[in-house]
Amino acid sequence: MSSSLVLRPAVGMRQYVGVPYVVALGVCDALPQAGIAWPHDVVDAATGELICAVRTRGGYDDEGMFVQVELGVGPEVHEAVRQRVELWAAQGSVAPLSSVLADYADKLVQLNKDVRVCYPNGTVYAEGTFVGIDVWGRATVRLVSGQDIEFPPEKFRLA
Repeated sequence: MSSSLVLRPAVGMRQYVGVPYVVALGVCDALPQAGIAWPHDVVDAATGELICAVRTRGGYDDEGMFVQVELGVGPEVHEAVRQRVELWAAQGSVAPLSSVLADYADKLVQLNKDVRVCYPNGTVYAEGTFVGIDVWGRATVRLVSGQDIEFPPEKFRLA
């Protein structure tokens, strides 16, 4: 089952990159067993099994900016997602994740665990421990060498 909704958060365009992260938090609000696999896939916190992938695309229409959200779950989670996004937009911070960073980190199932940093095609780039997330959604991984490196979600995935 999948569903779609359109959101119009009252934020500037530079904050729109935070929408999928906040949507994932909204899904977690509605589904107590849920956690987040970086950057914004919703998984069963106990098993790591995918509950839903959060996919978004933004644009402009006659009413202004919008985000089209595709969820791999039914519409029963829409209200929790809308509430989470509205609260996030009302907090109006400069960096997209600063107002939700603690909540987001609490839901990350991979945090403080060993991970592989992979390219989108699955090729492993590096291995280490997932030690943090910044206000722009970049994952910080401590490599075996002890060096901390940030990885943007546009270019990498954690496995």
